[in-house]
Amino acid sequence: ASIHGPSVYPLRPCCKSATNATSVTLGCLVTGYFPGPVTMTWDTASLNKSTLTFPAIQNLNSSLYTTSSQVTVSGEWSKQKFTCSVAHAASSTTTTKAVTGDFTDPTVKLFYSSCDPRGDTHTTIRLLCLISGYTPGKIKVTWLVDGREATDVFPHTGPERVEGKLASTYSELNITQGQWVSQLTYTCRVTYYGSTYDNHARRCTAESEPRGVSAYLSPPTPLDLYVNKSPKITCLVVDLASKKDVRLTWSRESKDLMYPDPLVFKDEFNGTVTVTSTLPVNVSDWLNGDTYYCRVTHPHLPKEILRSISKGKRKAPDVYVFPPPKEELKTKGEVTLTCLIQNFFPADISVQWLRNGTLMQADQHTITRPHKVRSPVPDVSAYFIYSHLVVRRADWEQKSEFTCQVAHEALPGSRTLKKSMSINLGK
Repeated sequence: ASIHGPSVYPLRPCCKSATNATSVTLGCLVTGYFPGPVTMTWDTASLNKSTLTFPAIQNLNSSLYTTSSQVTVSGEWSKQKFTCSVAHAASSTTTTKAVTGDFTDPTVKLFYSSCDPRGDTHTTIRLLCLISGYTPGKIKVTWLVDGREATDVFPHTGPERVEGKLASTYSELNITQGQWVSQLTYTCRVTYYGSTYDNHARRCTAESEPRGVSAYLSPPTPLDLYVNKSPKITCLVVDLASKKDVRLTWSRESKDLMYPDPLVFKDEFNGTVTVTSTLPVNVSDWLNGDTYYCRVTHPHLPKEILRSISKGKRKAPDVYVFPPPKEELKTKGEVTLTCLIQNFFPADISVQWLRNGTLMQADQHTITRPHKVRSPVPDVSAYFIYSHLVVRRADWEQKSEFTCQVAHEALPGSRTLKKSMSINLGK
């Protein structure tokens, strides 16, 4: 058998025990290596430890070995990160993995300074995200706008404050009153040891709705609308206390019967329930401007929640493709192709890349969220986005043709537009 380097996986307790326990046991799984042996060492800083390494086991089918080691640490382990180092002499590799002990999850609450939709559009609205009650450790705070990571905002995250065995911090985001009343949903997302915790805020409506429970409608994607020919509207309800007796009902102006898909329930980390309902719609009905309604009722809600959605005045996108910069072609093994899509409305749009007419995987390119175009004409809305595709320089120099394919409801005919480039066209 040929030489194989090991794969290393850190292990921590599967159940959250009390953070004031005097010790914790962590593990390190090493698998898929040949030949043996491997040398496993633990770095626990100055804390007391005891280690146990298990005998290696050989897989009869592959001849590869698997072993593991565990360490029991005493002292202030909840504030520490430990490392497991695995040395494999045969493959001349050393792999180091970090592993943490148990921890207490953070509580995330989002507050705002105003919910008056009639205020001056230039007034500053303060969003305050409080993160508390977690075991001290690495916290990352990200702000989202309508579910997408915000790239044009500048939040301030305060220092971590430790009280006893738990910690707290905060993040502030200032927006304008105009942004606040535009019905955008702002989310404070906290990432902590691989888990995410969200809380949302949007402006109050004229009549106050039940606190804590929010409902959102999203339109069909251009891909489903024009390519797959199976458009659906989605109604998402978050922060429900339970799923018992919850009802989501659909209606439309034409009074026709609605046939939604079965409800989908999801239990969230914070103990709340998220409910999703999707409604298949007719392509022509949506394009003709029909208005659809999602009504939410639940025994714990003092009043029902009603949301409506329809398409706005459409604008077809302009699409431009750009070859790799000359500097990139001289110095790098990979090159970047860029597709600019601008002046379109509504904001929902789909972008795909093709190589020599064959569809490429979605994870091979990145795309920005839609940004509003600054227009000198009042009440005129339009958006722009960029898509970047990174390919091997050799593929570009082999004269492959790369195509940016855009699907949008305002485009004529098949609702798609293609723009292509190659090294010949790019010269």
